[in-house]
Amino acid sequence: MWPSSKTFDWYVDQRRSLSGSLRRFSALVVANPKVAAGVAIGGIAILAVVIGYLAWSSRQETKAADLLFQAVKQLTSSGGAAEDAAKREEAVGLLRELTARYPGTAAAAEATLRLGTLYYTIAEFDEARNIYQGYLTRNPRGRVAFAAGMGVGDTYVSQGKYDKAIESYSRLIDQFPQEPLLPEAFLNLARTYVKINKGQEAIRLYQRVAESYPGTSWDQNARAQLRKLVPR
Repeated sequence: MWPSSKTFDWYVDQRRSLSGSLRRFSALVVANPKVAAGVAIGGIAILAVVIGYLAWSSRQETKAADLLFQAVKQLTSSGGAAEDAAKREEAVGLLRELTARYPGTAAAAEATLRLGTLYYTIAEFDEARNIYQGYLTRNPRGRVAFAAGMGVGDTYVSQGKYDKAIESYSRLIDQFPQEPLLPEAFLNLARTYVKINKGQEAIRLYQRVAESYPGTSWDQNARAQLRKLVPR
């Protein structure tokens, strides 16, 4: 229902009351030097807290970035098989330390994806999924929440747990309707439907991608799959 005139009157009265309170407070500050000094000290204290937090946050980010650099360096350097395995273990330890000590940093978000991908590439799908789900539990709307959610779905697909994969991709689509990479979730969901012989559901999703993202690589991918599924 549209607000009545009484509602607007109440709103105006509230605004007037607030304005009057502010004027009285300003007059008090001007008339009383002690009050003015208290306000100034309070403002300085708040500013000091803000500056301190920003400095602390910057130090956290720097330390986290240093750990990430060390881990990536271990992963990208090559040697013999035994040496590479040792470096991979060291990198895993560094990435785990990073995500545990500095969970809210940008470096920790990247470390989560690197760690999950590392386990995924060596077919340790349960461990990869634990990494992704752990991040989502702590950061349901975090900076890499969508990518972590995709990782969860991908691990289920790789294990042949298609019903769980469908559930994961569908939930991701509902939770992140404005995500720039949303078509990836639609395509993965469609591919999963194909694997369980639900062609009509897959066709519907491929058509949606083609119509919603014309001229993109997603559009091309969807149309290529549609040509395989839709009889001529």
